[in-house]
Amino acid sequence: MRIRLGKGFWSSRKGLIILATFLTLLIVGGTVFTYYYVVYSRMIDRRLSGSTFQHTTGIFTAPGRIFVGQAISSGDLVTYLQHSGYTGDGDVTGPGHYSLHGNTLEIVPGKTSYFRGGNALRVDFGGREIRDIRAIATGGSISSAEIEPELLTNLFDQSREKRRPVKFSDLPKVLVNALLAAEDKRFFEHPGFDMIRVLGAAWADLRHSSKAQGASTLDMQLARSFFFSTERTWRRKLAETMVALILERRYTKQQIFELYANEIYLGNRGSFAIHGFGEAAQAYFGKDVRQLTLEESAFITGIIRRPNHYSSSDMHPERAAESRDHVLAAMVEDKFITAEEAAAAKKRPLRLVRSGLDSGAAPYFVDMMKDDLLEHFTEAELLSQNYRVYSTLDPALQRAAGLAVEIGMKNVDALLANRYAKWKKELAKKKSTEAVPHAQVAMIVLDPKTGEIKALVGGRDYGQSQLNRVLSRRQPGSVFKPFVYAAAYDDAVENIGPIVTPITTVMDEPTTFNFDGKEYTPDNFGEKFMGPVTLREAMTHSLNVATVKVAELVGYAHVVDVARRMGLDPGIQPTPALALGAYEMTPLQVAAGYTAFAEAGVRAEPMFLRSVVSGDGSVLAHNEPHTRQVLDPRVA
Repeated sequence: MRIRLGKGFWSSRKGLIILATFLTLLIVGGTVFTYYYVVYSRMIDRRLSGSTFQHTTGIFTAPGRIFVGQAISSGDLVTYLQHSGYTGDGDVTGPGHYSLHGNTLEIVPGKTSYFRGGNALRVDFGGREIRDIRAIATGGSISSAEIEPELLTNLFDQSREKRRPVKFSDLPKVLVNALLAAEDKRFFEHPGFDMIRVLGAAWADLRHSSKAQGASTLDMQLARSFFFSTERTWRRKLAETMVALILERRYTKQQIFELYANEIYLGNRGSFAIHGFGEAAQAYFGKDVRQLTLEESAFITGIIRRPNHYSSSDMHPERAAESRDHVLAAMVEDKFITAEEAAAAKKRPLRLVRSGLDSGAAPYFVDMMKDDLLEHFTEAELLSQNYRVYSTLDPALQRAAGLAVEIGMKNVDALLANRYAKWKKELAKKKSTEAVPHAQVAMIVLDPKTGEIKALVGGRDYGQSQLNRVLSRRQPGSVFKPFVYAAAYDDAVENIGPIVTPITTVMDEPTTFNFDGKEYTPDNFGEKFMGPVTLREAMTHSLNVATVKVAELVGYAHVVDVARRMGLDPGIQPTPALALGAYEMTPLQVAAGYTAFAEAGVRAEPMFLRSVVSGDGSVLAHNEPHTRQVLDPRVA
């Protein structure tokens, strides 16, 4: 049967109903579309107005230092500058830029740098060595110079998200191509959604009776990350698609790619959620994003689909290879690389940075700094303002401290292996799920002249425990003994009896001390005693009984007074056990007290913050070293 819809049909009652229904649907659909277009446009404006990722506080190390004769190549120094945010394109909006011509590298700090536009340098290299350094302002040759501090991290909120913002121009071509192959090969061609992928995914869903899968473009993934949940429904897909279309109208392809590159979630490292390729390059490979190789780019982009599975690849190397190989295969299929290049990339090892100690990023130090900053600034200010916080940390010493702790704790674990085995057997007998206790550690490195904290390790695994043991009160043990001898010699220089000197003798033998109606019987290590010894010998051999006798000789109260004068815990009590470090104090307090021994009796107050500078270069806070005389130089 053939139906003709002529002029008469549209004037009939049935035709008018159909026409009215069509117009109604058109008006309603247009109204709904306009409504959601306005709603989503405003949502985008609120979320993406201004510099989305740039306004956050950055924590920086102390300035680096170069010197004539230093064994470093121009490429190594350029890499360092890149880590510090310098660019090679003459961009004056960043902290600085550099230019390399043959064997000469020019370093030009910007107005927002640590040097606030000063300290421009010309560095000449002879092979892998600095041959000459000149100040560009004067042309004069200098033997050494400070260079821009390194960025440790950007501050994070309670969600513990970390990101290191990058520009599209910072992304190496291999990383861009790897992402296109892995997630959206027609990104630079489609208008925000890929109809070919949508139809393919819809057909697959119909055949398998499953939810929408595999059709998301980079725009749609970005929309989901910024505005929507991860629930897989067609309703959410439609919302993502509309936002993707609006993003395409508001931004260029490069801007959308840059937003994606800074927002995408790439797993957890320790207790932090890693967002963006800039932070991922540092977290997984300890390098600037611009230095990523083909295989590293393939690994990072391969994480996107299963970030929590692949982010522990340092513990499961087979997962790293799986992530990398999947993307390399896609890059070959899309003709970004050849099969030979993929095969070569698979043979090169992925040198993943261990996620446990994270010593280079100094997480315990950063936490300590953030706690201090929150006493002067609100968290909203720190997360929304482009503050630059300059610390005292020496990155080379920090890495050395982390390595020393790692090696040292392996030795400690080996020594305690038998004890661990016994614990495990006892727990197994009790059918207990309690964890076997492991030895912990803290390391603090101070400059004795200034009190600046140069390196800090607050525990052996920040991912497992964020407790900073540098600030935890523990019994110092024999580390306290020098304060006992300081009190004894202090009496001598003050001519207070009894006068004791390094050659005064005491008897090192089994002894019971009576104090406040109680008995105290200390023992020497290995139960070995040396008989009559000088105070110098007693301290050299860390003799317990002899040290308690020295404290008793000069008065326990006087030892407490001297210890408190040197900045140790005020909770110390005048008892015999005091001499052997029985009262709790923090490693930081003890290290600060030791600065007086190194600096002729002058104690330096620990400091970790040099300055806070706003985005426009205004100095918001500035710290200077604080020192005071606590011992006579002869005592020290």
